[in-house]
Amino acid sequence: MVDYEAALEYLGSFGKYQKIKFALLFVMQMPVAFHMLAMSFLAAKVDHHCVLPGLKEAGFEPKDACALNYSIPFVYDEDVDDWVFSKCTRYSDVGIYSLGNLSCPYFANTNETGGRSVEKCDQGWWYDRSQYHESIFTEFNLVCENKAMSNIAQALYMLGVLLGSVGFGQLSDIIGRKKTMLPCLILQIIFGVAAAFAPNLTSFIIFRLIVGAACLGSFLPAFVAVTEMVGTEKRTLVATWCQISFAFGLIIMALLAYLLRSWRHLQLTISLINVPMLPLWWYMIESPRWLQSQGRDKEVERIIREAAKVNGVVVPDSVFTAKKAEPQLDTRKYTVLDLVRTPNMRKRSIIIFFNWLVITMVYYGLGLNTSSLGGNDYINFALAGLVEIPALLGSIYATDYFGRRYPHSAALVLGGIACLFTPYLAPPYVAEHLNPLSITLAMIGKFAVTANFNIIYFWTAEMYPTVVRNVGVGTSSMWARVGGVISPFVLLSDTAWGPLPYLIFGVLSVTAGAIALLLPETLGVPLPETLEEGEHFGRKWPTQLGVESPGEDVALTKQGLAENKV
Repeated sequence: MVDYEAALEYLGSFGKYQKIKFALLFVMQMPVAFHMLAMSFLAAKVDHHCVLPGLKEAGFEPKDACALNYSIPFVYDEDVDDWVFSKCTRYSDVGIYSLGNLSCPYFANTNETGGRSVEKCDQGWWYDRSQYHESIFTEFNLVCENKAMSNIAQALYMLGVLLGSVGFGQLSDIIGRKKTMLPCLILQIIFGVAAAFAPNLTSFIIFRLIVGAACLGSFLPAFVAVTEMVGTEKRTLVATWCQISFAFGLIIMALLAYLLRSWRHLQLTISLINVPMLPLWWYMIESPRWLQSQGRDKEVERIIREAAKVNGVVVPDSVFTAKKAEPQLDTRKYTVLDLVRTPNMRKRSIIIFFNWLVITMVYYGLGLNTSSLGGNDYINFALAGLVEIPALLGSIYATDYFGRRYPHSAALVLGGIACLFTPYLAPPYVAEHLNPLSITLAMIGKFAVTANFNIIYFWTAEMYPTVVRNVGVGTSSMWARVGGVISPFVLLSDTAWGPLPYLIFGVLSVTAGAIALLLPETLGVPLPETLEEGEHFGRKWPTQLGVESPGEDVALTKQGLAENKV
């Protein structure tokens, strides 16, 4: 059989050939970021109030203070600590006659309606289109009793991501990484374009749910293929750069949203961007390790010889004629129940699952909520993508020097504290000119949770014993998807109290960071192989006959896989 691992000793762990293929996948992965956080702009909220009958005929503009004072009742807004115009009601007696005879200036009493009756916006809403010309918020009237629908739309998109992780993840193990990517790219294009022409909210949600599944189906196989293509010592670096492609995608998304102020144009653009990616797919290679696992040695040999030619090296014939080792089979079938069957493993699993859920929930919560920070929506969104790059690179070096536990816990606590203070450094709690302080804290929170995204994956893989490692990481990944589904509903809590979403993110982050200290350190220690070793992993055992117990010596090479961000 062909020994791909031996071939890498001559090709190099990350030679020219691998770098070229990685560059192709780096570009192909960026559009996934567009769709993942597109709702920040597709469902952008704007100022609005009831359409007032006879307003234009009476000679008033939609934002005329005199006409609004007369026509719309005031309601108290705790978020700004002031009286504001109602967004869902108007006075019943407003019409062309009353407005035509209105004497201006007109000063309304915020505490009384003067006995005038009030009714709902029976003729629709007026929207401020100065910044966002059109969004699903304005087109489908996602206001008042329907204001939760944009959050539900995002939650169902994340449900699609969850379904895609299960379905396409298994499909890529059956038919290969490359073959799985092509239909997913096509699905993104077809249903992304369909969403741009959706006639109603229901069809928009359904099309976006399919896009969510397809995004995961194109990102995950590409991600796995990249990590399987390089040497073991380069996997963490390559996997981290895959996540950085996501960060670049967010920055580009901010620019596209700035240039395209209509949600239909924006949705159409981020969908059609995948069309130029289709030719790149032809130059992508199948994962050599997957081909090897399928016994397709001829194809592995072809890839190795092609790589050797590009890298300018010679691979000896012994690599292509290595003896096939007989695998040691473990006939026992392990399930998710093995993760919680014993006390120590159960405690560890609960903490790990909670951390995955919180990290994903906070990541998407901060990413989707940049418009609430004040200032420029597009700059805020771009900054949220930009801070991910140093966070991802920094997490590699931090975990190599300080281990996994303390950097992970510190980042969660730091991000949580930043979230707790973010809403209180914005109006009405501080002056308007101090609003950049709030944005800075939110970016610190995004920086921290992004670092956690990179750490939690390989730390989880290292904590579970070999026999249930895939089950453990897969189950943890499912909890991450749950966090993504929950996140839009946490954001909806601002209807009860403006700062509440950030307080929830902050408290949960600090809690997750604190209990993460109960998890074992894995840097420089031998990793557990069996369930018994996993149960005792992290405990201090006495050494016998000069042999260290599990938890003392050598580390497994980390693989910072990051598909859970998408």
